[in-house]
Amino acid sequence: MDKETLKTTIYEIVCDAVEGKVTNYENSSRLSCKYFTLDIELEDINSIDFLREEYGLEINVEIGIQLFGKLFSEGLVVLFKIFGNMLMAFNPDMVFVENGTDQIFRKEDATVIINSKLDQYQQKYLSEKMITLLRLPYFFQELPN
Repeated sequence: MDKETLKTTIYEIVCDAVEGKVTNYENSSRLSCKYFTLDIELEDINSIDFLREEYGLEINVEIGIQLFGKLFSEGLVVLFKIFGNMLMAFNPDMVFVENGTDQIFRKEDATVIINSKLDQYQQKYLSEKMITLLRLPYFFQELPN
């Protein structure tokens, strides 16, 4: 899938999940709404070889997410709805990493693997409700960080 088609499809998925305006920055691969900003990287991903080796997945896209503090909890629910819709639309292998290193969950084949070794903060926001928004079977397993 080419860059513009991917960006358009992600934009449509985000618009379906977000109540309110979603800004699509034409000259960059950035989407923004009242909850967060998404930066979609398809080219020149500095650490792509490292990411592929580190996580054992054929990663082709990196999406950076900045949740806005005032609406963090609401934004996280919307974000997990978006993840679930992306998994249905693209069926990608995926790794969700917090702060660039901590694997929170990963999706391989048709299953989500939730890291069983999360700190109390991560456990709080990765509730059963959030996990079910991914719309795939899941299990818990310790994932390396």
